[in-house]
Amino acid sequence: MIILKDVITGYPEGEEFSIPEARFEEGRVTAVIGRNGSGKSTLLRTMAGQLRYRGSIRLDGEECRELTPAARARKAAYLPQMLRSAQMDVQTLVEHGRYAWHGALRRMTEKDREKVERAMERAGVTAYRDRLLTRLSGGERQRAYLAMVIAQDAPMILLDEPTTYMDPGMQEALFRLLRSLAEEGRGIVTVCHDLPQTFSFCDRICVMAEHTLCACGTPEELARQEELLRRTLGVSLKNTGDQELVFPWAVKR
Repeated sequence: MIILKDVITGYPEGEEFSIPEARFEEGRVTAVIGRNGSGKSTLLRTMAGQLRYRGSIRLDGEECRELTPAARARKAAYLPQMLRSAQMDVQTLVEHGRYAWHGALRRMTEKDREKVERAMERAGVTAYRDRLLTRLSGGERQRAYLAMVIAQDAPMILLDEPTTYMDPGMQEALFRLLRSLAEEGRGIVTVCHDLPQTFSFCDRICVMAEHTLCACGTPEELARQEELLRRTLGVSLKNTGDQELVFPWAVKR
C-alpha cells in the first residue's frame, strides 16, 4: 500500500504539484488521469522515489525518502513512459528485475530463474527471449520491460502509460494481465490517456488537474460527477452496458 499525506512535489525551477491525501491499495488497478501537464507522471516518479517531496509518502508503512533504492524497489516497481533500447537481450533485461533481491554479487538463484520464466510467459515475450531490445518493435519492447517489472515481484507496480506503442489487441491483453496481477494481490497504479479503457478496466480512478489531485473514486462514482470531468478532462463518460464491446465505457460531450 502507498499512502500520501500533504505531499508537495515537482521539478527544480518548475511548478509544484500537491497531493493533499491519497491511498493506493494492493489488489486494485488504479488509474491516474488528467490533461497533459497536470502532474500524472510527476506523481508516479515521486512515489517511485525519483523526485524530492515534502510531506509523507509511506510504502508499506515506511517513509519513501528513508528507504535505500533496493529496499524501495522491493516495495514498488516503476516503469517510466520512455524506455531505453539497451544493447541486451530480452531475458537479460527481465533478469534485471531480480536485482533488488540480490546482494552485491547479483547471482541468480533457482527461485530467481523461475520468476523470470514466469514473468516472460505472462508478458508474452518468451518466444523472443534471445532477441536484442534494439531489434524489437515498440510494443514488443514495452512488453519486455513489463516482464522485468513483473519479475521484480514488488507488491505495488507503477506504470506510466504502459499501452504506448501497443496495437488494440495488445492493449486489451495488457489490461487483462493487470487485472490478473491485481486479483493475485498486487497493487497497480497506471497513468492512462485512453478514457474508455481506463473506465472499463480499472477499479479506481484518480484525477489530476490544476497541479493537484482533485478527485478519486470508482468509475461509476466519477461518471456521476459530469461537471468535474468536463472541467478537468473536457468530456464526460457513460457506461453503454454493451458486453460485446471490449471497452463498454464511452466518451460523451
